[in-house]
Amino acid sequence: MQYLDDRFVDLGNISGRFLGDWPMQTQHDSLLRLPEVLALIPVSRATWYAGVKSGRYPKPVSLGPRCVAWRAREIQRLVSEGVRA
Repeated sequence: MQYLDDRFVDLGNISGRFLGDWPMQTQHDSLLRLPEVLALIPVSRATWYAGVKSGRYPKPVSLGPRCVAWRAREIQRLVSEGVRA
């Protein structure tokens, strides 16, 4: 295992399903950043955030102080079922 700096570990060639006791992220619990979400749901950034605020679109998951993402399963459900009025 190589350390890139004091915060990050290079996991480059790890294969298999588990890293220690933690299962690796599967497609069902993956996270999408805003550009990926907007590629699937063609609305503007402002419209998307207004929809999140009003409850029309799912709330994001905070990844850090200035970083959010959305659960892929919630976005897939939104695409499949359509947006509620």
